[in-house]
Amino acid sequence: METTSRTLFLIAGGVWLVIGMLTPVMSDTAIGKRTLFGSPSTDKALYGAPPEEILDSNSGLATFRFVILRAIAGLLVAAGLLVAGISWFGMRKSETWALALLTVVGFAVLPYWWIALGPYREAGIKLGLLDFPPFMWVPGVLMPVASILGWIVYVRG
Repeated sequence: METTSRTLFLIAGGVWLVIGMLTPVMSDTAIGKRTLFGSPSTDKALYGAPPEEILDSNSGLATFRFVILRAIAGLLVAAGLLVAGISWFGMRKSETWALALLTVVGFAVLPYWWIALGPYREAGIKLGLLDFPPFMWVPGVLMPVASILGWIVYVRG
């Protein structure tokens, strides 16, 4: 189970890393412009028009999106590297601090994602798993499971 826990943390960190690295490349493509934050349908429901139309008609918003997505991408790369590094080097040696830190990271981001999705909920827009970015839901599923498995092994150990 310890290997499974470490692997799940590595995958979660890898998701953040890959998405962070791809964001600057993909965000201004036709595919990337289909969303502002959620899925094309949930963004259209929240903002009242398709994201492509909104971005084409508001250059200030398009510039802000350009800047903020690259800032978020950098944070995702940094977080992904840290999670993967701690998973690989700390958990491979069964270091308690590594599991504790990864557990805190895995749970610390969840309330912020809940807050970020608040406008969608307040507008009555139903959100499915694929209606928000994978950098949220993949680690949001994997990291708590990895934490629980890791602590089960630690307690039994």
